[in-house]
Amino acid sequence: MRRRHFLALWSLLFAWRAKAKPSTASLLTPPQAEGPFYPVIPIPSRSNLIANVQGLIGKPLTLQGQVRNRQGKPLLGIQVEIWQCDGAGIYDHPQQANHTAFDSHFAGFGGVETDSKGQYAFQTLVPVPYNNRPPHIHVKLWQKDRELLTTQLYLKGQTGNEWWGGEEREQLQIDIVQNGEHSEASFDFVVNA
Repeated sequence: MRRRHFLALWSLLFAWRAKAKPSTASLLTPPQAEGPFYPVIPIPSRSNLIANVQGLIGKPLTLQGQVRNRQGKPLLGIQVEIWQCDGAGIYDHPQQANHTAFDSHFAGFGGVETDSKGQYAFQTLVPVPYNNRPPHIHVKLWQKDRELLTTQLYLKGQTGNEWWGGEEREQLQIDIVQNGEHSEASFDFVVNA
């Protein structure tokens, strides 16, 4: 009889602990390095980074999602910036080798403000690997003049094997879904705001 009570209490303890796990809404999005190619000019307000599909190197991608606080409340007016290399692995940045060969059909960086539901959306490129780096998109979030987060988004299952940022990358993956000929991905950011 005592063993049965012990097992019943033990199972209740595990059930409580399983329920007590924090929800994904309360987990902060982990930061990552800014990298050397943050734009040297102010990032313009633009959601479409595809200047011209004809001749574009790479595949267009719609990246969308939401920005929330730890309590799950959508955040209005958060500036979401992204920057990434073109489809050939070149950044539009003067410190990038061969930056003059940057694809003129791609803008390389842009920023949008979240709407009343905390949502953002970009037309950009499916990221590609370069110089042994896994495919990624750089992201920076601002609340007015306050930087909330700098991070990177990686393709699901392609987070690389660099020694830095390994565990965080598991939480920073985007899963690309094909919708006809168009690629789509979503990612929700959780920040202290």
